[in-house]
Amino acid sequence: MKASIVILAYNQQEIIEACLISLSRQYLQEGDGFEVILVDNGSTDGTGEMIHQLAVNYPLTYKYIPDTVESSRAVSRNQGIVSASGDIVIFLDGDQIPGPGFVAEHLRVHKFAEDKLVIGFRRYLEQGAIAGGRGKALFEAGSLPPFEEDERFWLMERFSENAGALRTAWHLFFSCNISVRRERLIGAGMFNDGFAGWGLEDSELGYRLEQGGGSFIFNKNALAYHVHHPSEFNEARYAGWLANLQHFISRHPSFEVEAQKILAEFFNPQIRISWWDCYVRFENVVRAYQGYEGGRYPVSIIVVYKHSTEAVNAITSEAAGREVAVIDQTALSDLDLICQSIRQAYDVLYYKHPTERQLVELYRLFAARGIWRQQVFD
Repeated sequence: MKASIVILAYNQQEIIEACLISLSRQYLQEGDGFEVILVDNGSTDGTGEMIHQLAVNYPLTYKYIPDTVESSRAVSRNQGIVSASGDIVIFLDGDQIPGPGFVAEHLRVHKFAEDKLVIGFRRYLEQGAIAGGRGKALFEAGSLPPFEEDERFWLMERFSENAGALRTAWHLFFSCNISVRRERLIGAGMFNDGFAGWGLEDSELGYRLEQGGGSFIFNKNALAYHVHHPSEFNEARYAGWLANLQHFISRHPSFEVEAQKILAEFFNPQIRISWWDCYVRFENVVRAYQGYEGGRYPVSIIVVYKHSTEAVNAITSEAAGREVAVIDQTALSDLDLICQSIRQAYDVLYYKHPTERQLVELYRLFAARGIWRQQVFD
């Protein structure tokens, strides 16, 4: 299977170079491969010259687009899509350093099923992590500097690592690390070019793709490392985000889309409530509107140490009658993809290798609801 990785660049020469070098160190299964399409939105810092001198072990296409009033992330990513030749399109921001299994993990999901919309994750590197010798060390195993987790890791602890258990997973379809089959992207009309500046063009695409029959998959192993740079959450960005939100609502006048207004309390620099607090409220409001009641009833717990058909059948059967929490203690398996693909009357709450602290918190939560039964497959 072949992937096309679409990356945007704008005056971040050093970071882009680190991103592209890290892609030379991917491990892939036999028969798999990838190309990179780098779309430059008018850089003036020598990015183009650096690209032409860079030696990498994969096909690299450089597309320079002059910076004009019509420029936008949506337009640039669409340029990358139409230039792509792979079965799968992976979107990666230029300020991300992909881990060595990044491409393989995206392809693992698409080999499993055709209709999946893959959401990868990121970790935030400390300031100066890629500067000088430290930057070279970044690409060696075991030499990563300190980092902070993506806020979406917290959401998975709070709700589930199953994207299907979140009613608002479409909003989390952040184009810094996602993948979709190219034919599905083109069939959906790609990114909408009515979004200007920063924000929500990717969430709107996720919403549209889900409405068209796609389903989301969280893949914690499709991991990239976000290079530190100053925050830009100011009045101008907030105004742009609000304008994009209004465009989103005008295209999809539904309750769940309009409920994103809750997140304005994070983007508004005069308020700046934490993203986590805003998002939990957003998800819970949408759940209430849609009539979700699964959390009111006892839950079944299934602990899996060894992947088997018997375990999968038990999970599927339990989810027909009540929510089932799956504690995945397997080493290597596709149980994460299987659990996220089960469609029953109730949610499958999935957790891969939870820490001891997480287990204590989960069992405390489930005990408060009531535990219907527990099964262990070893």
